[in-house]
Amino acid sequence: MKLKRIVSNLLLLCLICLVGCSTEAFQDEDISLQNLHEGDLMFVVKETSNPITDATQGINGLKIDHVAIFHHTDSADYALEAYGKAVSLTPLTKFLDRTKGKEGKPLIAVGRVIVDCDMATSMNRALSYLGRPYDHFFMPDDKEIYCSELVQKSFVDHHGLPVFPTIPMSFHDKDGKILDAWVHFYAFYHREIPEGEPGTNPGQLSRDKAVKVAYDFEAPTAQ
Repeated sequence: MKLKRIVSNLLLLCLICLVGCSTEAFQDEDISLQNLHEGDLMFVVKETSNPITDATQGINGLKIDHVAIFHHTDSADYALEAYGKAVSLTPLTKFLDRTKGKEGKPLIAVGRVIVDCDMATSMNRALSYLGRPYDHFFMPDDKEIYCSELVQKSFVDHHGLPVFPTIPMSFHDKDGKILDAWVHFYAFYHREIPEGEPGTNPGQLSRDKAVKVAYDFEAPTAQ
């Protein structure tokens, strides 16, 4: 009888735990600029199109042309980003000021990784790229790095495998034609367009099933 009572209690405890876990799993997390977690992705949304948004697709039709990683220290909050000349830590307030729209509100869609992710290792990998020159030509496997490449190369699961796969690079419009802006850009520097080369882009990351994205601004009308 005593053994049966112990088994019964254990089964009841397991049932309670399962119900609790299920309840938590279905609760929506508060994903926003006011509740940033270490490693959250901050997608910059544009109000008007540019060569990047014309060749890529953001979640829900948003014009996304940049992504940064939220990093918190004991003294300050930062956007860890490949931007400008190199990978750097930009004070969060400065980053948000830079991304304000016409109404003076930061146009940031916040993405949170919702699959298995070794965040400590991922952030250490991302920080190891600090100072790496920015890759203006979006080339694969070189010493320079661009914004979404920083995310793609840094985030790994607990087996050390990439959370985000590479995809074929896209410099074309919806009809498959390479955009004139990119043709002129690469021709000016006497370089080949890396169309189809393995890579990534911020819009694609925003649509990846590994990320849950939220934003509290009125979405700009897709063009």
